[in-house]
Amino acid sequence: MKACIWPGVCINYFMAVYFFFSDAHLGAPDRQDEDLRQQRVMAFLDYAKQHGAGLFIVGDLFDFWFEYRHAIPKRNFAVLAKLHELRAAGLPVDYIAGNHDLWMGDFLRHEVGLALHENHIARDLCGYNCYIIHGDGVAKNDGGYRLMKRIFKNPLNIKLYRWVHPDVGIPLAKLVSHTSRAVKDNPNTWERDYREYAEARFAEGHEVVIMGHTHKPLCESIGQKKFINLGDWMEHFTYCRLDERGPQLLVWPEQRRYGTGKLQEARASAPAP
Repeated sequence: MKACIWPGVCINYFMAVYFFFSDAHLGAPDRQDEDLRQQRVMAFLDYAKQHGAGLFIVGDLFDFWFEYRHAIPKRNFAVLAKLHELRAAGLPVDYIAGNHDLWMGDFLRHEVGLALHENHIARDLCGYNCYIIHGDGVAKNDGGYRLMKRIFKNPLNIKLYRWVHPDVGIPLAKLVSHTSRAVKDNPNTWERDYREYAEARFAEGHEVVIMGHTHKPLCESIGQKKFINLGDWMEHFTYCRLDERGPQLLVWPEQRRYGTGKLQEARASAPAP
């Protein structure tokens, strides 16, 4: 980025940029566009590696993830390799668990190198006090899921599930994941709850709230604060870019603002290396 501090006197400086995306659900069954979606995710990760100061995966990158002691799901391994490449290049990558990847563990943490978070992140980024969470269980009428999550996260249940052979356990879990996704296809009753949740975080002092889960992209100003829902990478391919001028909800690969009818560049160009 170039700044002119006096007529004819300009300097180059690095502007930190952070990227956020969620709900790619790679490996989802009965999808004919799996290869295309994975290619877009891979290209986006390359872009984040080149231009970002950090990357946040805000849940449900995979449609299912479970780590056995000596086995992991093999599908979409190229994405895992790409994430390892980002970490080897020095890019911080934070991964917040969603409802389809509750069982993240040592492979992602130690072998891939990701920073894993079970619930939320509160962090100052580019001068903004940010609150980042996937959003499962936030809706007031989602009590059934909150109970189911406690059952799924119970250490004894996880230990027992590991006794199920992966050739049986993984297909079974994918069936449950498909059911979970179908249940949340009516997010209209949740919109008010999500906005109220964001407003409660604003009252705590946060200035930007970033969520996922509903697959419905949203960029809304509430007073001087910003509420972002990241949408998904199944239909919308939306992501958030945050720099010192605030958050933007953009569409990949065009890098245009979500909701605009014509192609336009993002407000800020990529930072100079």
